[in-house]
Amino acid sequence: MLILRVILLVLVSGWLCSCRSESSQQEEVQQRKSSAEPPAEILQDTSEFKAAFKEFFAALQASDTSRLDQFIHPKYGLWIIEQPGALPRMTHVTDISSFRREYQDRSFFTVKDEVTACDLKEEVWPTFDCADVDYEAGKSGYSKDGCFLWQPGKFQKSGYWDYASLSATEIQRIKATLPLLKRSVLHTATSFEFHFGYIDGQWRLLFTKLIYPCSA
Repeated sequence: MLILRVILLVLVSGWLCSCRSESSQQEEVQQRKSSAEPPAEILQDTSEFKAAFKEFFAALQASDTSRLDQFIHPKYGLWIIEQPGALPRMTHVTDISSFRREYQDRSFFTVKDEVTACDLKEEVWPTFDCADVDYEAGKSGYSKDGCFLWQPGKFQKSGYWDYASLSATEIQRIKATLPLLKRSVLHTATSFEFHFGYIDGQWRLLFTKLIYPCSA
């Protein structure tokens, strides 16, 4: 009788361990899926965003100030991030024609000369390594090349504003704008980033990062 009880105890313990193991594996698989797939509400707005980005990109390529200004919210404006030296520089604009890039005092529209094409691929942004950068050989340093559309979480945690010699008021404004971001675009050939929010029924460009990696 005692032997039977021991056998039953072993069988039940094994069954419980098996169930827990299977449950853990399912949880791990689910976590991997959730990290690689955007939430349902993000998927729903993808086609709408792609249409808006196409309009933005056309305005950029045409150097159309009035059309591009429609993507800048009158209250939140656009923060443009550059890195002329060791530290980033952030410029706030509500009129794109008023902005001049740090290098050679160029207009914002000179971005079109570097970002000549951008066919969006919706997937997690590729990894980057400075050691892999070789522009003469056409190597961007990214594990994949192209234009990638994904969620803005990485940029929201980047903290550029903490090192850009901004006032406390300006940093507060930036931190109030960050939660409005919904979609982010990476162009690997330049490493430029475009971060959009959906405000007042329209997609707005809230942040643009025009920084060449490994150049500081």
